Amino acid sequence: MSLRILFHNCRLLHPLHGGDRIRTYQMLRELRKRHHITYLTLRTPLDAPEAVEQATEYCHGLIAVPHPVKNQRSLAFYLEVLGNTLWGRYPFLGRKYLSREITRRLAEFASPQQQPPFDLLVCDYLAPMVNFLELRQRPTVPTLLFQHNVESVIFKRHADTAKHPLKRALYRRQWKMLRKFEQRSANFVDGQVAVSEPDAACFRDEFGMRNVLGAVPTGVDCDYFQPPAQPATKPVLAFLGSMDWDANQDAVTWFAGEILPRIRAKVPAAEFLVIGRNPPTSLRALAEKDPGIRITGTVPDVRPLMAEAAAMVLPLRIGGGTRIKVYEAMAMGAPVISTTIGAEGLDITHGKNLLLGDTAEAFAHETIALLSEPARATAIAAEARRHVAENYSWGRVSEIFADYCAQAAAARRP
Repeated sequence: MSLRILFHNCRLLHPLHGGDRIRTYQMLRELRKRHHITYLTLRTPLDAPEAVEQATEYCHGLIAVPHPVKNQRSLAFYLEVLGNTLWGRYPFLGRKYLSREITRRLAEFASPQQQPPFDLLVCDYLAPMVNFLELRQRPTVPTLLFQHNVESVIFKRHADTAKHPLKRALYRRQWKMLRKFEQRSANFVDGQVAVSEPDAACFRDEFGMRNVLGAVPTGVDCDYFQPPAQPATKPVLAFLGSMDWDANQDAVTWFAGEILPRIRAKVPAAEFLVIGRNPPTSLRALAEKDPGIRITGTVPDVRPLMAEAAAMVLPLRIGGGTRIKVYEAMAMGAPVISTTIGAEGLDITHGKNLLLGDTAEAFAHETIALLSEPARATAIAAEARRHVAENYSWGRVSEIFADYCAQAAAARRP
């Protein structure tokens, strides 16, 4: 059955940097083959004109509402975060996307009497739920929330690891606000979908939410991410991720300071390659001090750099949801060493298609062993490629999400 879906997100999807944007883009591209997608989003001054033009790749109709944005390194931004933490109705993660015009549009579309009617309203991410919660009443059209993370868990991890007392206090307050926001959002919608079984279990079992339909696994484009023609010849350890995200900054800093020296004690030629947009000055300083560390910044295509890697490393200590970059590395035939948090929610097996280490010592040990045993590294990489190619195409993943959409669309409130 073909559905008419209003899909609300907080941003246009191009450029396709960041696993969350890639996930939504790939799934919508598949969904629009069978369903009619209207994409309702905010448009900021940072969005390029081509981002609007490229929306035709993933939707049939686009409604882009202008929305201001503050420089995240400005005093005004930090004051807004502080004010929101002290007095806000919504956590800042959602408050910054609050739009009266979006809420007005949702109110128009939320009734089955409107023409053309929609069969389902989808909110992509938790953050845009602020615009649904501003409605005076729940929509009569069924509503589905696609949760890319358990956001409150991420902020609790930030609070637990923050060293500065003020930063720790801000994260702790935002964590508590997020828990209330997650619960209000869950009570508002007909169904919820997570990106991993552990996330779905957290919503269902720990938070007591009764409308969790299930989980949609991470996908990967194995035609795009192909193993390189020639294997890497140097002990290059690569990290892939947006470097304007706190969790990735923490991972890179921890690896460079605590793990890399341990690796170099056994493999002196080991290099660290950091691939990702918008690295802050503090990370660029690492490369200035150590010629064996490269910080690339934004690149047009990550694959040539990933092809240099003898292994991909993901030393995340903070985070949630699932990491698309793990499956991308596996698709390229690169062995992956990760923390448990870095591979959280993914269908992987330690020692078979990926290696895990949660302390600096354990992570370094696994990396050294992999670099010292080329045959083992090749076997793990080959099994990883086979595993994702057979099980996690975007077509297969999107079919799972489409089934949840059909379930939610069939729901009707008493």
